[in-house]
Amino acid sequence: MKNSTTWRGLLSNEEYVEREKLLGSTSIANKDQNAELQRLYPECSKWLGVKYFVVKDQNLPNIDKYSQVVSSCETLNRIGYCIRPGSNNNEIEPALIVCIGGVFTDVRHRGKGYASYMINSLNKYYDDVRDQYGSQSKLIQNMVINLYSEIDDYYEKFGYHSMHIPLHNITNFELILQQYCKYKPGTHINSTDDKGINTVQGGKFLGFDGYEHLIILQDTQFKQNLYRLAERQPNKFIFTVKPDLDIFIWFHVRDIFIRRKLSPEHESNDIEIPFGFSLTDNSHVIWHHHWNENTLILLKLYIANDDNTSKEDVLRQLLKQSILEAHRRNLSKVQFWDEEIPLKMYPELDQILHNSENKSQLYQVNGSVSAVRPPTGLTPEDIIWDNNTKFCWF
Repeated sequence: MKNSTTWRGLLSNEEYVEREKLLGSTSIANKDQNAELQRLYPECSKWLGVKYFVVKDQNLPNIDKYSQVVSSCETLNRIGYCIRPGSNNNEIEPALIVCIGGVFTDVRHRGKGYASYMINSLNKYYDDVRDQYGSQSKLIQNMVINLYSEIDDYYEKFGYHSMHIPLHNITNFELILQQYCKYKPGTHINSTDDKGINTVQGGKFLGFDGYEHLIILQDTQFKQNLYRLAERQPNKFIFTVKPDLDIFIWFHVRDIFIRRKLSPEHESNDIEIPFGFSLTDNSHVIWHHHWNENTLILLKLYIANDDNTSKEDVLRQLLKQSILEAHRRNLSKVQFWDEEIPLKMYPELDQILHNSENKSQLYQVNGSVSAVRPPTGLTPEDIIWDNNTKFCWF
């Protein structure tokens, strides 16, 4: 409850606590209970999912369960992929990607070194896990720890090095729709498929779940890109979080909960909210309604055809649906990380955005700075974090 003032947004304290409890019950938070993963990783599946940590000062009065708690944090531990430097045949290996979140010290106890003690202790905790179990499991041996800092380079002194990715915002919806997306109002006929999902000519919207086949395509593309990166830079440690439907569902749960609390009149219509759009060739975008910031965030973009000459045509269609969705929900902007849609790879979009958007909306400093602690024996210069985008944020 005490950290609610930091992260509750437009929610009340009680609603924030309810949301955190709900997110803690999601599948991605409880991956250690997944039977298939227990079978695949019998020796280390227990390290998956959300783990909670607190620091207690036993010199404080022991009045109740929480009276001695001075700092807290959590980690979301997910499966990832990596290719190690000098790997034979650029072999892709599993990696445990540990993401630190929710770092908080009660205002009464700040400035006393508790947070520093907690992060140093957390580093040691996971180093000990690697030392004890790494010889039994590639997943543990290849562990990577990362976080998202809201206070610039504060965590660098603990070994976490910034890998900042800037943000881009689309705010001039009408101009981008017309000039880039070639949108003509009234030309797209809506219908509904046999599952009740809205469709339009050339594709369909994505519901809360049921798009596992698209995650499989993402997985293949992630691996292909790891191979490409390893061929170009064979002396790098390259890693990524593995795409997982449960990651996106975690965002969807958050999305729905906040919408219900902010607009109770929509509670019975949640099933109608689309969470992305897929074209007939399975190119797709998955998005998140960030109601607190009045923003539609693009979590993941997948383009089926790797031909550069047609990629921008596909992007037009996916951006069109994203902008129209933001407009339908009265959101003020569409936002994406530069690694998700690198503007330099899409010259026409780049030019139109630079001509239509205020300079401050492009290459914006990210308020949640990606940072990574290199595995033992490696330096920040040895690391490539692929898919360093909102999709793996925690």
